[in-house]
Amino acid sequence: MSQFDEEEPSGVFDTPSEPEALTPEERARVVAGRYEILEHLGSGGMGQVLRVRHRRLGRAFALKLMHAELSTDAEAQQLFQREARLASHLSHPNIVEMIDFGNDPDWGWFIVMEYLEGEPLSKRIEKLGKLPIAAACLVAGQLADALAHSHGKNVVHADLKSENVLCLTSPDEDDAWDVKLLDFGTAHVATAGGSTDRITGTPEYLAPERITGGTPQASGDVYALGIILYEMLCGVTPFAGGDPTSLLHRQLTESPEPAGARRGEVLDERLDAILDKALAKDPAQRYPSAQAMLDDLRAYSSVLGVRQRAGTLPALVSSANARADAAAAAFDALRLPAAGLQRDGTIVIANRAFASFVGADAVASVEGRNIHRTVLAQLNPDLYDDLRLVALNGKIIRRHLTLNRAKATHVRLILSPTSGDCGHCMLILHSA
Repeated sequence: MSQFDEEEPSGVFDTPSEPEALTPEERARVVAGRYEILEHLGSGGMGQVLRVRHRRLGRAFALKLMHAELSTDAEAQQLFQREARLASHLSHPNIVEMIDFGNDPDWGWFIVMEYLEGEPLSKRIEKLGKLPIAAACLVAGQLADALAHSHGKNVVHADLKSENVLCLTSPDEDDAWDVKLLDFGTAHVATAGGSTDRITGTPEYLAPERITGGTPQASGDVYALGIILYEMLCGVTPFAGGDPTSLLHRQLTESPEPAGARRGEVLDERLDAILDKALAKDPAQRYPSAQAMLDDLRAYSSVLGVRQRAGTLPALVSSANARADAAAAAFDALRLPAAGLQRDGTIVIANRAFASFVGADAVASVEGRNIHRTVLAQLNPDLYDDLRLVALNGKIIRRHLTLNRAKATHVRLILSPTSGDCGHCMLILHSA
């Protein structure tokens, strides 16, 4: 028995003990004595969704009503109630808010949620095709953040797909990229493992370990998020078309076509790395958590934003461009390890000497990473505080670091404030 089953239901789950007296005409359009039906919004496997108005508050809500034909199905009722109970434990800006739950004698089981205007991400992709890379990463980051919250509450979504993501409309922008995660109808309480004979989910998004009978785990949500990121970048899921059996077989045995090839452009190797890690067939090779994937998405988005802003700056004169190119070349050729950092430690720009110092093969594999995950964090335990002092207080900090105590090898670290495309801090290393 899980923590969700043991809890006593709160008042939000109970229909009113003394509902208002309704006429037969009102009962035909009012659920639970307080939700007046305004219009039908859509239908799914478990029920239909209606736009309703709370009779006393005057506020609009979305009400999910269980299909009448499932009212005598004990398993369906259990799934519907579980959806409500699990969703009620979640509170996150990128997860639809659950408001109320109950059983009306005339209408049956219902769930009330906040009413949102927008369109499914699947429709947005169908309309636009390949999404801008920055938008795809922004949406993926919001979903990773939502999953990190959900998994922290021990709730696995288990049917994450673009159809279950709502792109909210904005009064100012039709292509706003704020999203909400919907439909916890197949959500599960995360367990320690085991197996099951029943496979639930959507074949295009189902992780290999689920196909072979594994129970729903957080790693499966991470895999599905990788599929959605690929879908946003390419306009289609890695494996599409054909019957469900062939799709499941391809999920198990085939590697996706590289997203860059399918998109028709060369992608940054850091974005490729995020996709590869999220879509690893073996869950042990996948991101260990949604939070870990979120960290990489944020780091990449930060660098992407810097480069986009730099790319939109007007070219004043050709000589200025030539000077900038020369400066960039000189920075890269500098024999002293140097890097520009955000105050959270994200490496915005680095030269080859710095990449070599931290043990990276190339500059591209360093930029976008966090410096707290490099050897420098071990050499300087105060690095986190140092970065904040430099970025927020404008201080210059100098440290003597010991590389090899036996050989008495030392290096001097200098952190100084900077701004613009280089980040908040400039780090330089040289011999002590």
